[in-house]
Parts: sequence; C-alpha cells; structure tokens
Amino acid sequence: MKKNLVALSLFVGLTLLALPSGCYYDNEEDLYGPVLLNCDTTNIRFGVEIKQIFEQNCNACHTTSGSSYSLIPFETHAQIEAVAKNGKLLNRINSQSAPMPQTGLMSLCNRAKIEAWVRTGALDN
Repeated sequence: MKKNLVALSLFVGLTLLALPSGCYYDNEEDLYGPVLLNCDTTNIRFGVEIKQIFEQNCNACHTTSGSSYSLIPFETHAQIEAVAKNGKLLNRINSQSAPMPQTGLMSLCNRAKIEAWVRTGALDN
C-alpha cells in the first residue's frame, strides 16, 4: 500500500509539473513592438522629414513624372494628407501582404516617423 501511495504521489507531482502554468514573462518588444534606437519621432515636419521619405520611397509610382505612375498622386501635401487621414497610408506602409513601396516595407524608423506625423494631424509644416 505504501508503494502505491508513493508511486501515486510521484505520478501526481510529475503531472502537475508538466502542466502549463499561468506565469510567463513578457518582454517589452513583444508587448509594444520593436525598440527604435536612434529614431527621433518628435517634432516631425512634413516639409523636412516626411517629404524626404516620400521622395525616396514613393515618387517613382506616385508622381506624374514617375517611371511607374500609379494614378494615385502624392505630389502635394493635400494629396498625401487625404490618404493619411482616411487611414489608408498607415495601413499600406505597414502591410506585410501588400507592402508600400512594392519593393518591400521601408525602414521601421521611416514608418514610425510617418505614423508620428499622421497621429499629430498630418500637418503641412
């Protein structure tokens, strides 16, 4: 009887150890996304940072003089502001399945700058 009790206790103890516990460790990146080192997203201005990002990443398809004009112009602040405020801009620049630019997602820092600009009202500054 003692052997059975010891075996049962050992079985129950090992079974309980094998069950998943409710405790786990989150890390900051899993909870809040990747840490952006050396990426200043404060005081983002359309005329400086945002316009430059668009020139480097979007002009080939989003300007009438671009090599692959898409019929969706990004030549003026008003044109970019419209897609920024309706949510399409952030959706497309962060899309894994249909990235913009089509060659692949732009850097995380550039996307963070655009998002900061949109979140502060997509101002023409």
